[in-house]
Amino acid sequence: MEGALERVRVVDLSRLFPGPFATQLLADFGADVIKVEQPGRGDYMRGFAPMVRGESLFFLNLNRNKRSVALDLKHPRGRDALLRLVGAADVVVESFRPGVMERLGLGPNDLLARNPRLIYCAVTGYGRTGPYAHRAGHDANYLGVAGALALNRDAGGRPVLPHFQIGDVGGGALNACIGILLALVARERTGRGQVVDAAMVDGVATWLTYRWAHREVGTPERDLHLGGRYPCYAVYETADGRFVVLAALEPQFWERFCRHIGRPEWIRAQFAGEEERDRIFDELRSLFRRRTRDEWVRELEPVDCCASPVLEVDELADDPHWRERELVRPVEIPGWGVLRALGFPVQLSVTPASVRRPPPGLGEHTREVLTEAGLSDGEIRSLLAEGAAGA
Repeated sequence: MEGALERVRVVDLSRLFPGPFATQLLADFGADVIKVEQPGRGDYMRGFAPMVRGESLFFLNLNRNKRSVALDLKHPRGRDALLRLVGAADVVVESFRPGVMERLGLGPNDLLARNPRLIYCAVTGYGRTGPYAHRAGHDANYLGVAGALALNRDAGGRPVLPHFQIGDVGGGALNACIGILLALVARERTGRGQVVDAAMVDGVATWLTYRWAHREVGTPERDLHLGGRYPCYAVYETADGRFVVLAALEPQFWERFCRHIGRPEWIRAQFAGEEERDRIFDELRSLFRRRTRDEWVRELEPVDCCASPVLEVDELADDPHWRERELVRPVEIPGWGVLRALGFPVQLSVTPASVRRPPPGLGEHTREVLTEAGLSDGEIRSLLAEGAAGA
């Protein structure tokens, strides 16, 4: 079956994590993604650990379904070759700091002048404008500036860094995809391309709706329902040193839980003051330590009270729900083996995502793609000889 984005061509200039995550998602749903890399070095992610048989598993998990072209954008002829690709493209994605593409003569104005129907997407940390626009940053910086890091603290009140990239993926990559798709829909109506400014800080900041609403009315921190401050919505350690998360936020779920454990008097105290809250917390912590995590899960599942296991990453591939949803998929890589890769975040019934290509070698498709762009064999050989392209 055709993918939802069949016949959409994306020129991907991005490196590292957020941009390639976004373009892989587009590629999974059928877009022809041409990954433009630096000759000789390629996407820096190619060298990131963990390395297996000379390949980065991080890179392999971010670049399936793409074709790789090696072009030196600082070389005049490499730049001209890119402009040939852009002329037939629907989307360009880049993740440089603001101003870099303009200095190369490849900024939004340059490319839209070449192709007025082009969607130009810049994935940045702080956006293309604003006083922080040119700052360097990583996921932790974006979470800090967005206000998210301050909401996730340990018992001593210190902000805790998450072990996965919330700003990169949720704030940047997914919003880049949303922006690109919105711009493609708008182009169907207007015939015009536009610039998509996808900033990771902006994306994370807009997720703070719940906390922002309470900030507007001055709710004290201790009275917020989320964040583990109430017994009905907290994580509990079990007898085997693992954890169960209880999220019985609505009254009916809390009531079912309380009745099941024989404490109906707690129903009215779901959001009680600190003294009663602490007493219930102490009793629940003691109760959950009497059985293992999986015993609690089996007992509470039929109660339907929003209790679930806290799964470790090592357990995920064997979890029955993960298997049923195909959240781990095999990707055959010629000459390397089979990669167990994470699957697709959205399922479409008629135009589904699929794995059509393994992650590309650096410059693997340079000749193929430049030929499609109209360059002759002689022109391509000349580009390769001058170092403006690599294959």
